[in-house]
Amino acid sequence: MFRVLIAGGGIGGLCLAQGLHRAGVDVTVFERAAAPDVFKEGYRIHIDPDGSRALHACLPSERFALFESACGRPPEAFAFLTEQLAELLSVDVERPGTVPDPIGTHRSINRYTLRQILLDGLGDRVRFGMELNHYEMAADGAVIAHFADGSHARGAVLVGAEGTHSRVRAQLLPHAERVDTGVSGMSGRLPLTPQTRSLLPEHLHRGPAMVLAPKGCNLFLATHEHQSGTDLPEHLLPTDRGDYLVWAFSARQAALPPGGVDRISPVGLHSLALTFARTWHPRLRGIIEKSDAATVSAFTVRTSVPIRPWPAGAVTVLGDAIHSMPPSRGVGANTALRDAELLCRNLIASGSDRAAVIAAIGDYEKRMRDYGFAAVKASMQALKQSVTANSVAFTASKAALRLFNTFPAVRDRVFG
Repeated sequence: MFRVLIAGGGIGGLCLAQGLHRAGVDVTVFERAAAPDVFKEGYRIHIDPDGSRALHACLPSERFALFESACGRPPEAFAFLTEQLAELLSVDVERPGTVPDPIGTHRSINRYTLRQILLDGLGDRVRFGMELNHYEMAADGAVIAHFADGSHARGAVLVGAEGTHSRVRAQLLPHAERVDTGVSGMSGRLPLTPQTRSLLPEHLHRGPAMVLAPKGCNLFLATHEHQSGTDLPEHLLPTDRGDYLVWAFSARQAALPPGGVDRISPVGLHSLALTFARTWHPRLRGIIEKSDAATVSAFTVRTSVPIRPWPAGAVTVLGDAIHSMPPSRGVGANTALRDAELLCRNLIASGSDRAAVIAAIGDYEKRMRDYGFAAVKASMQALKQSVTANSVAFTASKAALRLFNTFPAVRDRVFG
């Protein structure tokens, strides 16, 4: 059986490794982080039906059961609100009248815990402290991966899963760009106590919400609550085990201080968010105000740019390495998991014949480009709509959301 080298031990790369290892494929993951617990803290992430199905296909049954038990309360709905907390639109996550799929469903899990579950069982097939420098093709068609410490590894296939700064992508597809969307912002977190829970808009009891504010600003809100009654092994648990709310304020860079938010201190970012929210509903101001300034950090939203097809070979990419996208639809990690499952399935079906392996990678890349860059486009559209600074367009957008909300059958068909 051929050997697969995976650069990057994130969610997508580890899911692929689990699926290949489960099928008996010789696979090694090379992760630049020094140890598995480097990223001990982490936000909870939304796993959608595509992501859930991918994990179910790649993980052994006992590990998927562990994943299920680690998930917190899943979202029931997503709401759009005004800055005064008036409802514009509320959409159920599951389409009304449908029979729930026990596998392909919506879930919520801490990113660190998910990564630990994906590491579990791989043992020395994951090598830490191994940063890929470059690769070369051998005369016999093998791929030789070279690492920063001077070592190298040889395999039949190399998969770049190192995220947005992928060196595999930079060498394989140097023309594949990531561009600034013109949107930046800041995020923070608020521990949920009996006192702070009183600040939460009612809609957050059912799921995340997006506050659409005037002048091209928005505020994303999501609570992250642990499932009661779960008893997980200690090594799967993050340090931030309490329930909390995450908020993220976004705006067009033209509305933010010159020089970019990256240069502003956490205290300054906290103050800036409060300044933008000074006329908003008291609950929203309270959420930001009571968040510890030390938890506030800046971000700039960047996105990949669709590129034309390239010739298939023994080197390929998945996840953010090829189709990073704004977080506005919450599908980045799920698209990476979908990549992992598809590539895993194709490689397993190809056998060990080199021509069949290359054909399997080509089929993966063709399909991945279609759904991956479609997700990028949809995420960009959602981002642009959420930060429109044109007052006429903003008013029209809110009116359209209210209209959809008035007609449930139309709303569910469009947004379901």
